[in-house]
This record gives sequence, structure tokens and C-alpha cells, in this order.
Amino acid sequence: MAFSLFTELGACLDSLVARRIAVTGSGGKTSIIIGLADYFKEEGVLITTTTKLASPIDMDYPFDEIVTDPACPPKVGRNRQVLWAAQGADKLESVDQVLLEEASKAGGYTLIEADGARGRPFAFHNEGEPVIPPWVDCIIAVVGLGGIGKRLDEETFHREREYRAATGSTESWITLDTLDALLNHPDGILKGTAAHPVILVYNQSDATSDAIVAEALRLGHAQKRITAVLAGTCRGGL
Repeated sequence: MAFSLFTELGACLDSLVARRIAVTGSGGKTSIIIGLADYFKEEGVLITTTTKLASPIDMDYPFDEIVTDPACPPKVGRNRQVLWAAQGADKLESVDQVLLEEASKAGGYTLIEADGARGRPFAFHNEGEPVIPPWVDCIIAVVGLGGIGKRLDEETFHREREYRAATGSTESWITLDTLDALLNHPDGILKGTAAHPVILVYNQSDATSDAIVAEALRLGHAQKRITAVLAGTCRGGL
């Protein structure tokens, strides 16, 4: 992600006094979390999940310590990044939610991956997703613009069948109309966010045209309950 976007995102979070942050969506959640963990390291960062998180074997998390006991909250101090999640078969899994809320009050920033998209740039939420703790200060909803112009299938769209069934879509390709549908559908990008400020982040903006980025920004700004809409690029797409 370009540093200027980190600056914008950090400024948005500061203006909201948001230190406990849930990250949802597709096409860059984990990479956004990694970038923010570096950006806020000086104040201390706890990285965790309410669903599943890619294994440290697969992702280069910036942590000084990893705690895999879901019932043992770690202490996060200044200039420390701590990854706390239960060890699953191939991914990290959620911790005790009551203990997570208590740990989030200890200071610094808490970054929570709150749903999964299997690395696809676009996704549709299933029943029970996303898993957003009611006590978070803000939600960052991520969309991978690199999916626009690609075939709308299981390789690019997580829960493609559910999306088609819910919307009646017969689209062959992911377009700005797909994005608009996801922004407006109750099981789309903004599902579960009504009680919190939302920052919509379009990742992978370098993978498409300036005109598409501009229209995507317009569609985001048209959603009145979104606090801010940003576009940029961060590494990876998980």
C-alpha cells in the first residue's frame, strides 16, 4: 500500500478515536492488518481474529510474539506487535471473545480479521458473517478492485453461487455493477456494519484504470453511512 494511503487511513482512525478495529471484506484484509500493525507499532498492536487468520507459515506477520492459547490474553506494550489466535489445523482461529474485549482495553491498537474470503478479490457474506464484536470502534471494509474485469466465478468471487442466488445475477464478468450490487445488498460489503463507523478501502487500485477507481469511489461516497472511502494498493490479496 502506498504510504500516502496509510497516512489517510491512520488519519481517519485517529479522527474517529478508533483503536479497536474490525477488518472485513475481500482482496486485502490480512495485508491491510499487516500494514496497520507496522504503522501503529510505536503504540503497541494486538493482531487477532474472530473467524480464521492465515497461518504465519503463509503470511509474514510483523509480530514480536505469538500466543496460541485462546484463554491466555497477551500483554501488549509500546513498540510491540503481538499475534494472538488459537492454533487450528491449517489456519489460526478465534480466541475467547470475553477475554479479547478485556485485552483490547489494555492500550494500543487491536486489529481483528472478522471474516474470510479465501484470497478472492470479491466476496458475499454467508449467514453468521462477518463476526464483528459489538465493542469495536470502527470497521474497515476492504474490496479488491483487481477483480473488476475478471470472470465472475469461484476463482475470483468467494461464495459466487450464494451471490447469484441472492441477487439473481447472470453476470459473466465482475463489473462496477457488481460492486454497486454488493454495496447495496444486505449480505454484501456493508453487512453487519450499521452500528459502527465504516472506512471503505479499495485495494489493488493499480490493477485497474483511473476511470474505474474514480467510479468506485463515487459509488462508495454514495453510501451515506460510510465515513470515508480510500483507494490504493497494498501487497498481497488475502
